[in-house]
Amino acid sequence: MPALPLSLAAICDLACEPALLPRVRMAIAMIAQEVFAEPPDTIGHPMRWNLAKTVLSPTEAQAAQMMVGIVASPPMVAAAAATGFPDSVNMAAAITDEQILSAIRQGWNAVAGVSPNDSALRAVAET
Repeated sequence: MPALPLSLAAICDLACEPALLPRVRMAIAMIAQEVFAEPPDTIGHPMRWNLAKTVLSPTEAQAAQMMVGIVASPPMVAAAAATGFPDSVNMAAAITDEQILSAIRQGWNAVAGVSPNDSALRAVAET
């Protein structure tokens, strides 16, 4: 496994950054709307839809729980490292909204409980 581009302490500081939490809450609600609009035959749709229903208006506690996974995801770690800032305040400010949305989109299935094998099984069945 490759070395992390940031220390665990830096990732933890970012996950605890108060300025990032409201943006993450809004991004979660935006992705929930996308999930509501997806076709019912989307892999893991029932679980994805249920998560969307649950977090449509995420409380601060829900967003804080999800934030650890979001910030620790490869796209967010890479985005944070690319900012070049050593502190969480400037890192959080430099991470774009699209980077946050992308990280949530990429991690939605895992949070919803959709198995990575579901995609592989469907791909085999369609060939």
